[in-house]
Amino acid sequence: MNRPLVIRCLAFTAALVFLPSISRAEVSVQLDGRGNYKRFHYLTAGKGRNRIVWAQVRPRLPQQVVLNPLGDNLGDLPPVIRVSPETGYPWVVWPKNFGNLKQLVFSTWDAGARRWTDPGPIAPGTPLVWNDLGPALAFDGFGTPYLVWWRAEQTAMVYFSTLLSGVWTPPLVVSDEGVDSRAPAIAMDGTTAVITYRTPTGMVTKRFEAAFLIDSAASLMDNPIPPLNVPPSSPPGGDLGGGKDGFIKRR
Repeated sequence: MNRPLVIRCLAFTAALVFLPSISRAEVSVQLDGRGNYKRFHYLTAGKGRNRIVWAQVRPRLPQQVVLNPLGDNLGDLPPVIRVSPETGYPWVVWPKNFGNLKQLVFSTWDAGARRWTDPGPIAPGTPLVWNDLGPALAFDGFGTPYLVWWRAEQTAMVYFSTLLSGVWTPPLVVSDEGVDSRAPAIAMDGTTAVITYRTPTGMVTKRFEAAFLIDSAASLMDNPIPPLNVPPSSPPGGDLGGGKDGFIKRR
């Protein structure tokens, strides 16, 4: 091979390696030639305080396919992204900055409008006192969302919410009273929601029957104050079901 050509190729490759990342900080979707949804992209750059999450780094992308491109400048935190098994479209939940306090918002891809929906609050009307952080999202087979997060109160607690008739249920405490609880995760095991979170003494795992958890959250739409303000506690075996905790069971 021609030596000057090889040198030029190597130089070009090196330049690509050392160029600033041009596609490493973006939450967006890719459309096909007809404008239909194909997949989503979640690309980040950096670590720690220098981590970049929200940006439009590919200038030729249509503006409507990029979600929250000014989020890094506004102080928004990284999102959790899951694909709904019902629609096949991504749902995005993240702590959005409001006056240096974080509250959760969500957006999803609107196939009809071919754009992201406007970010909507998970808990509208919540006083701007404590940060809502670390969201985790799961779906059951019917497309029902199960959202957990932790609130940085004096004693941090883990909350749950789901979407009923287009409205998020009021935050339902799922951690134990008086126990600092943070960094939750959630997964579906058939009809059971498995929630784990961190406490000073280690990780805690709780299992909730999905219908029971939804009924308990839905009951707060009529009465936003949990009964006696008592969060659930796991009976032997860790299963929560037939009313052996502080949740209201709708009949």
